[in-house]
Amino acid sequence: MDTSAVSMAGPQHLYTARVTLQPYDRGVLAVQRGAFGEAREQLELAGPDDRALLLLGQLASSGQGEPTDPVRARGLYERAAELGNAEAAHNLGVLHAIGRGVAQDQPAALRWYQRSVELGGVPALRMVGLMYGTGQGVPMDQDKAERHWRMAAAAGETQALHDLGALFAYHKVDLPEAAFWYLEAAKAGIEMTERELTLLAPKLRIPASVDRRARTMLGVIRAFHLGDPAGGVKLLTASADDGDPVAQRTLAYLVQHGIGTTQDDARAASLYQSAAEAGDACAAFNLGVLSGGSDEAVRWLRQAAEAGIIEAYPRLGDRLSERDLDEEALQWYQRGAEAGDKGSMFAAACWYRDGFGGPVDLVQALRWYLAMLNVGSGDGIHEAHAIVPRMTADDIHEAGRLSGRLLEADLFVQRQTSASAASD
Repeated sequence: MDTSAVSMAGPQHLYTARVTLQPYDRGVLAVQRGAFGEAREQLELAGPDDRALLLLGQLASSGQGEPTDPVRARGLYERAAELGNAEAAHNLGVLHAIGRGVAQDQPAALRWYQRSVELGGVPALRMVGLMYGTGQGVPMDQDKAERHWRMAAAAGETQALHDLGALFAYHKVDLPEAAFWYLEAAKAGIEMTERELTLLAPKLRIPASVDRRARTMLGVIRAFHLGDPAGGVKLLTASADDGDPVAQRTLAYLVQHGIGTTQDDARAASLYQSAAEAGDACAAFNLGVLSGGSDEAVRWLRQAAEAGIIEAYPRLGDRLSERDLDEEALQWYQRGAEAGDKGSMFAAACWYRDGFGGPVDLVQALRWYLAMLNVGSGDGIHEAHAIVPRMTADDIHEAGRLSGRLLEADLFVQRQTSASAASD
């Protein structure tokens, strides 16, 4: 029987809807299965699709299922970049920078990185900064390097935090500013930063005697990176008394947890409040947590969330839910999910499944259950199994596309197909 002609309602719909997958999607599935020959066939059928051309270029560059061919990869990346693909433009920058598949050409590399930035590519922001900072393909310009690294850092490119630290430590020579960026890099998990903080600490001692920010930065380094919390408390207390919100917030944390000083929740809350009232978003978050389920908690968590503190999103959603402000609560869960917060993903999925804060949306529910796999959690898989029988194959695949888990979504479709075939 020609199943492509079947259009019956019910379980059969799940079986026939699989033919609606587009060539690019079929190519992605084949790559994920390791069927690279099939992947190339499907991706080539996609025609002028920048995503397909990018993936074909990556297969050619890496030699998966075919001999490595950087020249072919370059041509595919060029076609994808012409169609507006930022990642392809970035890859062309890399090829020109290292001379792979093309003669090494640093000015051309810079142009491709800049083109990637124009197309919305975040990693290329850092690369443009590096080229200006080191004078590759362009005269050295530390101000342009700083501008691009700041934009990259703001967009989540964590390595740019370390770049900024090095810029201010060794080139622009602003030691408190260098300390700030190195500390941000350390929080982001960049291991090489620890050595830089150790080297920087002695250089901050003299500035710390006259400059409040230098004193604060040295206090943070000593408390959290040099194993001297009592010494850090002493420095941070002086800066906190002088009105520095960063010192107030950091000292509050040490006091709250009894690190290097006597534990005192009331004093910690007072310090957090002083910093939060001065606009410190991290202090507002910590104060919101300390405030439990009170209305004050909502106030401080909202301040933190609106300033972009990701950890505040699900907590604010919880507090709003307790007050039956479900629509706004769902918005914060959604924002947290988009930012990669596992708890927010699970909350958003359950709310979309059950119709809290808006209508039932099983595509969004399955999307976020599957997306939890991207952050190393399979906690949503049981719930996903429970809702897919209520969904069409198209909806399941759409959830897979949105979550970046098309392979898992297709497995759900295949199981549904097998189940429906067995029941016929």
